[in-house]
Amino acid sequence: MDNKYTFSTDKTHLTIYNDDCLMVLKDIKDNTIDLVVTDPPYRIVSGGGTIIPRKDEPKGIFNRRDIRTKDNAKNGKLFDFNSIKFSDWLPDVYRVLKPKAHCYIMINARNLKDLQVDCEKVGFIFQNILVWKKNNATPNRYYLNNCEFILMLRKENAKNINEMGTKNVLEFNNILGNKLHPTQKPIDLLEVLIKNSSNIGDIILDPFAGSGATLLASKRLSRNAIGIELDKTYFDVAKEYIKNE
Repeated sequence: MDNKYTFSTDKTHLTIYNDDCLMVLKDIKDNTIDLVVTDPPYRIVSGGGTIIPRKDEPKGIFNRRDIRTKDNAKNGKLFDFNSIKFSDWLPDVYRVLKPKAHCYIMINARNLKDLQVDCEKVGFIFQNILVWKKNNATPNRYYLNNCEFILMLRKENAKNINEMGTKNVLEFNNILGNKLHPTQKPIDLLEVLIKNSSNIGDIILDPFAGSGATLLASKRLSRNAIGIELDKTYFDVAKEYIKNE
């Protein structure tokens, strides 16, 4: 099938779908996923604010070449497929996770509250907020943003992470320059989350796979993984990223 790519070794099995996550998630059975790690699309408001900023505004993310159309930028969208709501996909993510399983969702400060409210509505229990401290800062009129947030949730009863000495501020260099995806996350950061909340042979799910970084981190750690990416361009990027590792 053209809309699915599978990569297998004797230690791991990875599958990525070029499809709508709302469709693929419905085919995953209840209580079968060991961990979710994902960076979903959400509205972004940049320090730059507009395509042509005022003289007193810093140049922000919307002035970069990553933006495909001016309309996307004006509406706070970084991608063509950016309209999905948290409440659209969270119920199925909760359903497919096993009891006690963890879920990590990357988010910015502006959308954190709405995300947490929607997560708790479907049954998730708040566990922690992690901070990814980066080596670069995004221009802003108020304070330079040099971090992102990771909402950590659990399904039902609590379980310990594997490395209980891990701090909740995770310091890893951001990927600068030629990114495979505008919001590509460092493999080392993803590996910490996957190591701490899963074991060898477990199944990791990323409903918004982007460049496939979660799948690649899972592969390195001998986990199995399922990724879903609606944008054909990034689906092809993820295929090559995984294949050429």
